[in-house]
Amino acid sequence: MKPLLTVVIPVYNVEKYLKRCIESILVQEWKDYDILLVDDGSTDRSPQVCDAYAKAYDFISVIHKKNGGLSAARNTGISHAEGEYVYFPDSDDWIEPDTFIALAEVVESQKFDIISFNREFVKGEEDAIVSDSLVTQVFEGKDAFVQLLSHSYITGFANDKIYRKSLFTDNDIQFPIGKYYEDLGTNYKLFLSAKMVYATNQKYYHYLIDNPDSITQSWNEKKFSDMFGFYKEVFYSEFVRSQLSKEELQMSQRYYVNGLVHILASLYKSKLDKKYRNITDEVKQELLKNNVSLSQMKDQPNKLKYVLFRLKVLKLAFSIQNVF
Repeated sequence: MKPLLTVVIPVYNVEKYLKRCIESILVQEWKDYDILLVDDGSTDRSPQVCDAYAKAYDFISVIHKKNGGLSAARNTGISHAEGEYVYFPDSDDWIEPDTFIALAEVVESQKFDIISFNREFVKGEEDAIVSDSLVTQVFEGKDAFVQLLSHSYITGFANDKIYRKSLFTDNDIQFPIGKYYEDLGTNYKLFLSAKMVYATNQKYYHYLIDNPDSITQSWNEKKFSDMFGFYKEVFYSEFVRSQLSKEELQMSQRYYVNGLVHILASLYKSKLDKKYRNITDEVKQELLKNNVSLSQMKDQPNKLKYVLFRLKVLKLAFSIQNVF
């Protein structure tokens, strides 16, 4: 009998963290799942860890493939998943012991294309997760996407969501191979293709932020370029714009401007704005082209940085040590 959920764990050189991730799945009380480990050409002992788990548990399988990046590993997992639903935890992160049992009724109903929960950024296992008072909501796909644009508890990440597998296969959606920030370039397509979405603000996912090998630890030109490209894609895509009302398009613009400010601030903070002058200039041009009032940006995460940009002192602020 096929499982209802396949947990796809992409694995690349994470021998230090992998066991914790897998064990956090194994302790779940709800058991209607299998685990698919996709070893993406690891050069440490991660392949042996995968093989040991696959040997010890008949519901764990492993695929060893040539290195192709996170998106390729996830796509491989989707094509081999047996579950009705798929879930993509990162191999250096872990989930709360009650995650699956808390969401079991929702998953088992099979009414929803996306089941979204929340996360906590942590530096280690000693960091506790604390959720706000319980909120659950049901949305149509487009309305859930609008919630994402408003920086609600529906995040832009993939690892705090369970997806119906057919959402990918029926709509020809894949994670973009060879790109950083692949979630940014994929989730908008999934939400706008989904019929029904279940969302809760409860935090079940531990997102480790001190892994030195993590994507967020060091900037390079491709990271800036990929992030910028996906923000432009989400904002300018006719697939998106054709489904949003005038008010929602304004919300999308604020989301875009907030993302642009984040990129520009990161260029300044890392002192890479001159090295990557073309990206810096294009981001600034897009910010000037999409001029949003300060009052409209008041609820955006990067509102202060936007104020500094408008005052033409954002770069100066980052030249002063420990401003942020």
